[in-house]
Amino acid sequence: MEDVTAVGKEDLRSSHTRAPEGPAEVLTGPERRRRWSTEEKLRILAQSMAPGSSPSLVCRLHGISSGQLYTWRRLFRSGELTGFAPMTVTPDLEVPQLPAPVPVADLSPPPIGMIEVELLTGVKLRLNGDVDEAALRRVLSALS
Repeated sequence: MEDVTAVGKEDLRSSHTRAPEGPAEVLTGPERRRRWSTEEKLRILAQSMAPGSSPSLVCRLHGISSGQLYTWRRLFRSGELTGFAPMTVTPDLEVPQLPAPVPVADLSPPPIGMIEVELLTGVKLRLNGDVDEAALRRVLSALS
């Protein structure tokens, strides 16, 4: 990797406002764009992210615009540049405990004509079938 930590005043000027330095690259044929391999793009991206490095300086060293570098960064983050999508691992979320299911027998409605009375003493009285009011009064008065 080239040393990009030594930066002069002249290097800080925008690459858009001055002529490129060094040998010019001549593109021949109908193709007017350079083709960068994935390995070259990754190498340039690594240089731009190195400690003490400047993205604009790396752009000038390789003759690319800062927009091109940031496009490659975006493609790298999304996984489009390398074919590998980024992945994050998160801890399992706590699953709330649901209340215990109520047995089906407890949900069934009482049979028609059944009366259940629980007295203060804890005694339960169940009457099945058709119970008329007079019979119920006699049973309750006998228990009290």
